[in-house]
Amino acid sequence: MAIPAWGVPTGDEVISRVAARDKLLVQRRKAFDYDIEITRDKLDSNRAVVSTQREKAVVAGDRPPSYGTRPAERDPEQEAQKTSREEPFELLKIIDHYTYTLEGEETVDGVDCYKIGFTPKPDMPYDNREEKVLNNVSGHIWASKEDYSLIRNEGSLMRPVSVAWIFATLTEMEFHFDAMRMPNGDFGPGRLQYRYRVSIPFMELHERDTRIMSNYRPAGTGAGR
Repeated sequence: MAIPAWGVPTGDEVISRVAARDKLLVQRRKAFDYDIEITRDKLDSNRAVVSTQREKAVVAGDRPPSYGTRPAERDPEQEAQKTSREEPFELLKIIDHYTYTLEGEETVDGVDCYKIGFTPKPDMPYDNREEKVLNNVSGHIWASKEDYSLIRNEGSLMRPVSVAWIFATLTEMEFHFDAMRMPNGDFGPGRLQYRYRVSIPFMELHERDTRIMSNYRPAGTGAGR
């Protein structure tokens, strides 16, 4: 999508084009399977790793990836984990909940990008707990100047938010997403890391979740190399 010759797009214009591009790329990615490697680190209060779990899986392109968030279990720790892991994935679905500012241009992994800062508008409505959390998140988005593909996205929780039926409070949350080139030249998910701290009655949950996507290949062709 070309930039008007008479000027640089506004932050709102860039994000509108990013959202439209993302919808297109989501459909195109259905033609690809990929591998995902997940590392979950339990952290202490100083962010030192206490224990680690790892798993690998194949994600079919015609089905959305499962992030282990639903259905909710009536176990406090599992409920808090599910709640926290949902948050980073819905940002582009509620783009009207934020104020956007074009902060400049940067090169990210060799891609010339617009850098957009986003902050939540006050008192925005929400339909679920994910939106309730995202209404309190600020951060930055880097979008390709060439086609407005999402290249990088990072953000953090501005203030504690109550999140669940168990009276859990999400006190800290931060995430960082990087895209990668797919075989067809599109940008798709490459790496996502998020850390969260949840306070629930009589305990606290502090974890870091890292997901690395790789080996994009035509759907149904097997594991590939």
